[in-house]
Amino acid sequence: MKKYILTKIDNLMMGFTLEEGKASEIRCYEEDSILGNIYVGRVSNIVKNINAAFVDISKGYSCYLPLEDYNGKKALKTGDILTVQINKEPIKTKQPSVTSKLSLTGEYVIIHQDETVGVSAKITDKTKREELKDIFVRAVADFKADQNEEIPDFGGVIRTKAESASKEDVYNETINLLCKLNDIITKAKHRIAYSCVYEKMPSYLQDIEDFFADEIEVITDLEDILYKCKEYGIEPPKLYSDDMISLRKFYGLDTIIEKALSRKVYLKSGAYLIIEPTEAMTVIDVNSGKAIKGSVKEDKILAINKEAAKEIARQIRLRNISGMIIVDFISMKNSNNNEMLINALKEEVFYDRVSTTVVDMTRLGLVEMTRKRVKRPLYEIIARR
Repeated sequence: MKKYILTKIDNLMMGFTLEEGKASEIRCYEEDSILGNIYVGRVSNIVKNINAAFVDISKGYSCYLPLEDYNGKKALKTGDILTVQINKEPIKTKQPSVTSKLSLTGEYVIIHQDETVGVSAKITDKTKREELKDIFVRAVADFKADQNEEIPDFGGVIRTKAESASKEDVYNETINLLCKLNDIITKAKHRIAYSCVYEKMPSYLQDIEDFFADEIEVITDLEDILYKCKEYGIEPPKLYSDDMISLRKFYGLDTIIEKALSRKVYLKSGAYLIIEPTEAMTVIDVNSGKAIKGSVKEDKILAINKEAAKEIARQIRLRNISGMIIVDFISMKNSNNNEMLINALKEEVFYDRVSTTVVDMTRLGLVEMTRKRVKRPLYEIIARR
């Protein structure tokens, strides 16, 4: 059974997903995170050559708004008041990113200010996809019909968990989120610049709720979390209370962090990875190490590369690596083997909760990947403290 261990290490709240005793993900919960919050901002600058605007959510605190994420009917100008939502945290020297297409996330659906309706790619049954889409569209139509005034267009995304939910639960959650988002939009119209009109529930509480829904055991040694869960109506995690050995030592969390920050990762075969984050991208090199001695058949190299692909997908999640990723696998001459490797890597990253794309293999044999930037990578958070 999967476990999620939630604790504080050096005053930083951290969560560790363990599968068969092995860490597959580390989450850091920074107290100053504003990701998901909604503000009434003021446009401070418009830069046409990068097709973007800068929106202040407080005096002197500017956020980056790509104009493609602006859904207003009038062209923006400096001084305009605009309701925006933080959709990317600041990374290194980059400012936070915002969008004016507001959204709220539930257990089964995401509601956003866009008429488009999508279904999670992880729901593969075509009949089920259409059924869920019909429920969502009907809920939006019913909600709009009940309003006495003109309201914005709404759309959304049906999440993977909706596949196992009842029709009533999906419909009711859609209606509830539509009501909540519409209330936020209405409230924002009457608030002054720099007001926060929606503060997202602490992300660690959202994660606890999600993990319980996935039947993952959540364990913590922080009593305060139990009270917070009660405040938000969330099932509390199991409280670890062994006086003989701390939770941190019992699960070897310091070792997990140490390995997740190491540039070298050993594989069972004797091969190893070198992971090097740079300003522009992350470079991952696959080395044969002790796995290959002398001349070997390419099938052996393919097996090592597949083992590396599985570990690379885990390390990307574990370290929260994002942006452009370049992987230099052990060279193979057979094009069919290269294709099999690419497909294996795509399968490994498919279930990553953060959008991850395996682009292709270049003529030089390097594999290009991208992973959506949402939060800072682990090494940056730790180095910052």
